[in-house]
Amino acid sequence: MTHLNPSEMDSYRDQGYLLLRQAIKPPDLVSVRALILLLVDKHAGQLYQTGKISCLYEGEPFERRLALINQQAKLGASLWDLTRAFDCPELFHLICHPVILDSLESLLGAEIAWTGSYVTRLKVPRNEGTIFPWHQDSQYYGQATQHLHVVSLWIPLVDVAEDNGCLYVIPGSHKWNLLKGQRGADNKVHTLEEVEQRGQPVALPMRPGDILLFSNLTFHTSKLNSSNSVRWSVDLRYVAPPQAQRLTEQQRRGYDSLKTHYRVEPITVRSRQPEKMASLAQLQAFARCYSSQRTAVVKTHVGGIEPHAWMPS
Repeated sequence: MTHLNPSEMDSYRDQGYLLLRQAIKPPDLVSVRALILLLVDKHAGQLYQTGKISCLYEGEPFERRLALINQQAKLGASLWDLTRAFDCPELFHLICHPVILDSLESLLGAEIAWTGSYVTRLKVPRNEGTIFPWHQDSQYYGQATQHLHVVSLWIPLVDVAEDNGCLYVIPGSHKWNLLKGQRGADNKVHTLEEVEQRGQPVALPMRPGDILLFSNLTFHTSKLNSSNSVRWSVDLRYVAPPQAQRLTEQQRRGYDSLKTHYRVEPITVRSRQPEKMASLAQLQAFARCYSSQRTAVVKTHVGGIEPHAWMPS
């Protein structure tokens, strides 16, 4: 068991985030990278067949290949929705990774539900469309969720630093409550207040194996990737299911708002009552339902699928 120690829990409560160095083994991310490689193979093959690229760049490193492909094809890329590939059991190993769930148990309690969000993010070089303004995730989930504790897990698949778009957070910003934001023409929420005048941003360079946990009220952002490589990452989101706690009316409205945002009921991935935990088959059925529910709100890009309502990071 790898539950958080009292110092780590105090840090999360005080700062609104917690960075755990080498919490999981990089080999545990191999299946995610392998699936991405398959998607890149498919993407490259389609472009090659249509004459938009002259080679498949098969010998290039994981971090460089898509950048070179899209550069020659003069394409950008946004998010890739791995939920649609959830027939692959290995992906569930990350969702239910014991280190992740142990850490979450310290913050959410013994009952933990996964919201269905499994977003693989690619921040391609020098693409200003992948710059995201300061935001709180509850600005996307809905105002009512400010009364609910939702924990995001951000997991890099490559080394991330300031030059290729690491995350920035403002420590303690989760204590500001929910600030007003406005969705712009770019479909991103723009906070109306200048938050950097209120708190000091902190850059969070990370390596594969590190995990970042942060609250739905913690301000975070990511900037331009000025390197020549793609910044790949995965994020997951978790909440305590309502049956595990006595919710106030405000919290109940927050939970309902979260369900509305994701269009599915979060599914239990840890419980002291084994019969409540989803089996692999149930998780796969859940993923198929989640995928079909999201189909109505996605718009397809060459090189990726960008869900209309998903949070940028």
